[in-house]
Amino acid sequence: MPVIPDRCGNDPCRWCDGADLPCRFCLGTGWWRPEMPRREADGTVGWIRVDEPCRMCGGTGKEHDPLPVLKAVPRPS
Repeated sequence: MPVIPDRCGNDPCRWCDGADLPCRFCLGTGWWRPEMPRREADGTVGWIRVDEPCRMCGGTGKEHDPLPVLKAVPRPS
């Protein structure tokens, strides 16, 4: 398995400096498997899986834009 970097390419990065929430796109592995189109010999387009570093976390496996935590708002009486 390839080495997962400790930090992304941004310096300073508040996400790399903060809490270690796992990336929701690669599940903290630093790698993801998107599909890529490929043209077959007969002209049809098919899809193949490729392994590449996660673009959403810079390959760090750390969440770089966590979803906001919604707080329950009391209903008016």
